[in-house]
Amino acid sequence: MDVVSNSQRYQAADANSLGVVNGREIRSDEFEQYKAAIYANSTGNDYQVRAQVWNYFVEDAIVREQAEPLGLGVSKEELKELQFGTALSPIITDRFRGSNGMVDMNSLGQIKSAIESGQLAEEQYKEFRTRWMFQEKEIQKQRIQDKMMNLVVKGLYAPNWLAEAVFAENNQRIDFLYVRIPYDKVADSDIKVTDEDYAQYLKENPRLYDQLEETRVVSYLNFEVSATSADSMVSYDRLMKLLPGLKGKDDSLFVVNNDGIYDVNYRSKEELPANFASTILATPNDSVVGPYLDGGAYTIAKVLAKKVLPDSVKARHILLQGATPENQLKIDSLKKEIESGRAAFDAVARAVSQDPGSGSKGGDLGYFTNGMMVPEFNNVCFNTGEQGKLYTVATQFGWHLIEITGKKFINNQASVRLATISEAIRPSAATQQSAKDKALELVQSVKNLTELESKVASENKSLELSQALKASDFNVGLLGAGKDARDIVKWAFDADTDAGDVSKQVFAIVDPNGGYYDARYVVVALRSISPKGAATVATLKANPQVEVEIKARKKADVIKSKLQGTSDLAAAAAAFQVTVDTSFGATFLQTALPKGGPEPRVIGAAFATAKGAVSKPIAGKTGVYMVQMASGLPEVNLPPDMTMFRRQAVSVAQSYVRSGLMPAMKKAAEMTDNRHLFF
Repeated sequence: MDVVSNSQRYQAADANSLGVVNGREIRSDEFEQYKAAIYANSTGNDYQVRAQVWNYFVEDAIVREQAEPLGLGVSKEELKELQFGTALSPIITDRFRGSNGMVDMNSLGQIKSAIESGQLAEEQYKEFRTRWMFQEKEIQKQRIQDKMMNLVVKGLYAPNWLAEAVFAENNQRIDFLYVRIPYDKVADSDIKVTDEDYAQYLKENPRLYDQLEETRVVSYLNFEVSATSADSMVSYDRLMKLLPGLKGKDDSLFVVNNDGIYDVNYRSKEELPANFASTILATPNDSVVGPYLDGGAYTIAKVLAKKVLPDSVKARHILLQGATPENQLKIDSLKKEIESGRAAFDAVARAVSQDPGSGSKGGDLGYFTNGMMVPEFNNVCFNTGEQGKLYTVATQFGWHLIEITGKKFINNQASVRLATISEAIRPSAATQQSAKDKALELVQSVKNLTELESKVASENKSLELSQALKASDFNVGLLGAGKDARDIVKWAFDADTDAGDVSKQVFAIVDPNGGYYDARYVVVALRSISPKGAATVATLKANPQVEVEIKARKKADVIKSKLQGTSDLAAAAAAFQVTVDTSFGATFLQTALPKGGPEPRVIGAAFATAKGAVSKPIAGKTGVYMVQMASGLPEVNLPPDMTMFRRQAVSVAQSYVRSGLMPAMKKAAEMTDNRHLFF
């Protein structure tokens, strides 16, 4: 959307305002600057990145507003310690972690020196200065947020009665029998849901479905795009034309030029395509096999070499952390010293190896199986290395000097090294257009959602439902996340789109695996609009989750009526052709039953039932239950010292605060979100 249309929709408001949180404006230019600086190298979905950036700005606005009256802040010395000291911010430790898994203190030291000397003031470091400035703000925000959290969690206290309750909930165990009658024992046609049912549900749950912002639900039908046999033959023929080149002497260059794989590793039979593994292993070296079908693609393979790989290898190594040129020179020097006999491998490993696990053992790693080590290290040990010789290799951990000291051959199975070229089977443009035409035909044959539902039902199909969509969402139901899904959300929230409308546009969803073709076409209709504010019968009727819950209530009433007068579990089970099950050693904290899933209401009812007694029917989440207490409620013998259980109660409360404080503050914030006007 361009600036002109933004201005029109703002009606003379500031077109640069992405949103407002508790009176603090989030400006589009700063938002984009932060995104470019901090997420410049991100390979993730751009909409997901934008959601993360938005979340940061929202939290920052909330934290800073709360911090001011509390007098919370971050001093210059504290900030310096968080950036360069011994108590580094998690943001620093995440972004400056070296290939060895440790924080790169050398890089941080260089940055600190450059800042103090004024070197970063030079124009060439402008981009770095911007990134560091935003990072400082992140560190300050996180530090203040941690201080706020500590104010709350350190104020929590557990009295004795709570510690005693925690002990009882953990240690009182009961056995009980139960019968579960699933709700699907009652057909939808046997119940009728009315407005009065929704009104009663709203009365019992008056705030549960209040809308913090407007949401919309769409119904949609997928038209999958599947490659035809003709499309398959095109891929096959294209690959057949590459056979002569793969048979040639310059096979490695040919493979690379045709996006193939010239493998340096040997593959066992289990690692080869199951239907073609025996053929590949029986093929002589320098011969080509295929095309064969392998996971949605045709493949041709040239057998480069075969060998029997050891089942496990014993090796020792010397590690210099960091794959730097300096460490390469050092490791080469150590190799020469050991090969000349002037130094012993184990002594050098103990003296200089930076692997804390093996260095003290002379570098010995013991025996390990194929694939346990990082690829470069593994390749030397299993594919190219000979026992008794020394090899140098760089990995993500640094430079290694490796010696293979033992090999075990148990299965003696041959493995093979291959050069492969694959051609994915893709639907042609004509195949894609055929699927799109079917979707367009459906769109043109209906005027509204009611007609769409009728038409789809007549073809023995059914519409999918999205989740409750928000204006800035970028994922829709099972369609995934990204630009294509975002286009559907934009249509759903367009000012001219009303409930019941069917989009005249057929939406294309590209192949999620990077195939550069349309994998499906989607016909979309707007099912419902739930405006911001208190829930009403109308908004509840538009909510699929509420519909499911009310139907469950109605079915529970039907089942309960059939169980009226039944006080025997076996009789109840026989009436509905289900079984009597047992829950052993259940605690009050338990939420799930062995059969039935999460049912806290049922477990609570079991604890309230006398030994031998049978409960009345209980409407659970997945069905109606009857329980019979088998063991009785045991006495609780409290320990003399309740300190541990008091701490446990506090710990549980603290975990709830840590996970729930920020979401609660977001929910309470006054927020205007204009993202949907920008992207």
